[in-house]
Amino acid sequence: MAKAPKDSPERGLPDSLRQAIERTFEATSGSAAEARGQASELLDEVSKRGRDAREAVARRRQKAGEASADAANRVIEAIEGMRLATREDLRNLEQEVKALSRRVEKLESKAKVED
Repeated sequence: MAKAPKDSPERGLPDSLRQAIERTFEATSGSAAEARGQASELLDEVSKRGRDAREAVARRRQKAGEASADAANRVIEAIEGMRLATREDLRNLEQEVKALSRRVEKLESKAKVED
């Protein structure tokens, strides 16, 4: 049996112990590869679920945006349908009320004179 060099990590290990360690590594290397494969499959599944979730959120966001725009349009249409008075409309009404008030005053003063 050949001896290992002095600076070798195997120096001083009995052959039986070295062989036992090598057999252990060989025995576990297959299960480690299998575990790596399972981990890879799980990572692929998590990644796929993440993409699916992201796409679902994007679809929901799009639908929510469309619903919000539709609601805003309905509110605008309702307000426009109410035909709220503008400042100009109010000024015109104020002028008409003043003109009517003057006519009423004239009619009342004529009625007093005739009594």
